[in-house]
Amino acid sequence: MRLIWVVVGLALLRNFFPPNSFTATVLIFDYEHGLVRRGFWGEVLNLYWGETVSRSEVFVASAVLTLAGLAALLAVFARWSARSFAAARWMLLFVCSFAFSAIIASTGYIDLALIGLVSMVLFTDPRSVSGVALRCLVIGAGMFMHEVMLPYFAVFLVFDIWVSRPTLRRAPSALAPLVVGVAALLALSVWGQLPQDDVADYIAHIEAKSEFTAEPEATVVMERTLSDNLTMMAEKRGMLDYRSWILFDGLPLLIMSFWLIAMNLRLLPATSGVLTRVLLVGAVLAPLSLNIIAFDVVRFGAISVLIGFLCMISLLRADPSAAGRLDRILTWPLLVILLVLNLHVTVNQMNTGDRQDYGAPWALVKHLDWLR
Repeated sequence: MRLIWVVVGLALLRNFFPPNSFTATVLIFDYEHGLVRRGFWGEVLNLYWGETVSRSEVFVASAVLTLAGLAALLAVFARWSARSFAAARWMLLFVCSFAFSAIIASTGYIDLALIGLVSMVLFTDPRSVSGVALRCLVIGAGMFMHEVMLPYFAVFLVFDIWVSRPTLRRAPSALAPLVVGVAALLALSVWGQLPQDDVADYIAHIEAKSEFTAEPEATVVMERTLSDNLTMMAEKRGMLDYRSWILFDGLPLLIMSFWLIAMNLRLLPATSGVLTRVLLVGAVLAPLSLNIIAFDVVRFGAISVLIGFLCMISLLRADPSAAGRLDRILTWPLLVILLVLNLHVTVNQMNTGDRQDYGAPWALVKHLDWLR
């Protein structure tokens, strides 16, 4: 466990850099013109930065948001990992993974707030009424922070409740977070979309509010509908840079997600039914569904990997004998192989860093200089 905290410090040192302009701009969205998507944190943070927002104020807010989310996530891992040597090895693999580095490198993204919320609710008992209610509350609140909460964590929390309640009447309780998430999405679709006539005024408000240059790629989000996103992605898929992201970023993360699915399936008790296995696979793959309407390959892939690690925690909590099975499955030779591979693979950094340019597989692009 002491080694784990050293690795966490080194991961922060390598990946914790200022947010990019897109992230900084989204963080200042507010409810000045009524309810809008992703405006929750900007409205809350108006109490901190007032009528205008400086670059340094956004940096402070981004740092606090990121570190708070990471602290909650690591606290959950530490609580369950410190109970057995096998679980501690599992946490060591997580903090050494390139997906964990990618999560740190998403400095200032609202994703970290969602991760923090879900992490805190995992301290509650999913078998209790209050535990289920809090999971529903977290999904509902998270949807008003960022609508990715639904594919990111709703299916995972369904799985979390499902495996903790081995009874025939568990379906209504387990499905509750997903139902709340869908209801919140419908509410946002009806009441959280600015009228087209107000969009220009809202964008002008964001530009006037920021003392730095607001990112046009961020403010245009206010204008796009779901059909607009589908059209945009149809164009993106034909572009070389997007295909490069899929190959160099998406593929390593997808391989890691598939491996985590296989590990979790092996850890399930032999008596687990088909539906349990389907929920497990669905929870890990659900974040990847966002690739249909958006192009943040690294964000979605990293969250998919994170869910794979969190599913293991749910299984360890629900089944005391799971730690013994994990000890037999995650052998030392396998762990060493995985650690070495993870420490040499990098994916695109979402903040202002560029470490991926000199790691595998992105270093291949740099090696093309030999041919010029």
